[in-house]
Amino acid sequence: MLIDKLRANLIEVNILQITKKFPYPVKDGEVIGIINLTHGFAEQGHNVTVLSLNTKKHYFSPDELPPHVKNVAKFIAVDIDTSLKLVDAFLNLFSNRSYNIERFYSSEFESKIAEVLAAQNFDLILLEGIYLMRYIDVIRKNTKTKVLLRPQNVEFVIWERLYKTESNPVKKLYLYLLARRMKRFELENINHADILIPVSATDMEIFKQHGCILPNTSIPTGFVYDTLPPIGEEENAVSFIGSLDWLPNREGVEWFIKNVWTKVIKQIPDAKFYLAGRNFPDEIKDLNVQGLVIVGEVDDAKQFVFSKSISIVPLFAGSGMRVKIIEAMALGRAVISTSVGAESIAFTNEKDILIADDEITFAYAVIKVLRDRNLRTQLGENAQQLINSKYDNRKICSAIIDFCKP
Repeated sequence: MLIDKLRANLIEVNILQITKKFPYPVKDGEVIGIINLTHGFAEQGHNVTVLSLNTKKHYFSPDELPPHVKNVAKFIAVDIDTSLKLVDAFLNLFSNRSYNIERFYSSEFESKIAEVLAAQNFDLILLEGIYLMRYIDVIRKNTKTKVLLRPQNVEFVIWERLYKTESNPVKKLYLYLLARRMKRFELENINHADILIPVSATDMEIFKQHGCILPNTSIPTGFVYDTLPPIGEEENAVSFIGSLDWLPNREGVEWFIKNVWTKVIKQIPDAKFYLAGRNFPDEIKDLNVQGLVIVGEVDDAKQFVFSKSISIVPLFAGSGMRVKIIEAMALGRAVISTSVGAESIAFTNEKDILIADDEITFAYAVIKVLRDRNLRTQLGENAQQLINSKYDNRKICSAIIDFCKP
């Protein structure tokens, strides 16, 4: 019934999707959000061209894409080095530009945008994040096509939260400067697009409060359903998956290990905390903590999450939507998160997720859920129902196209 309705409303659209990282392999929330849209648009009969900055940190050759990805869109990539360079960062202190934004500027990428726009007519240009607004001038010079800005976060909110919780005075001052410059860039450029569709209503309200006058709505990241991995659940197993080079993830994990896990392990000595992701700092890799298992990068994030009893998201800085929570809930896992971690998800606390914002409450929640299989099962089932009703990727893609129609 749903597919028939989507087909009935289908008008073929040529879409240029511009991204600041190559959307493969699918190993972090940003990439999940990007590639799910690519697949969703293609499944509805739209023509998608994906034009990406290909950073050293997340490099992937388009030639190596598997057929089930390569066949859904035309993928174009331009190499760029976005590594943090101390000299450039220091010199940037004497300018008025955001160093975080400038790291993602490439004259070659600017030229490639002009080339792609000259070669094909598009009905919609989708910018995946505020960083891509650095290229709005070249887009405007080469086309009159409508530009949709889809922020994954309110970037300045992340940096403001980080500097407010930082105790080192020198680092705190630098984070304050980064936050202020990011905020200036974000708010000066937000109205230079034509449509704004962030992934969360919370972010949309922040943009509106700070002067956004564009046609806008919030549409979350969708989840693509597939066959669940054929593996069982490990008892007393807690999991976290995320990139540890993203500062909010690192600080949250360090807080959990230091303040929460020590309490858990006293009550459940055989419990295990599995930590998966990429770019682990040595300070975490070298930890000698009872029950801590450093997994590192995994080939299949869904299998990893599905194989453990609980997923945790101990974030105290962030914005946007934690796609890994959506993924864990869709897999029927019990999730424990801070309010910040889950703030953009339409949850009901103690029904389909547990919210804990201090070490005592978080530890109590982990212990309680590990010990109570019935509670775990009920949380997981309720979570799946929530994702089924509100986060189906087909509905998400259809809603975006419908909102962008003239």
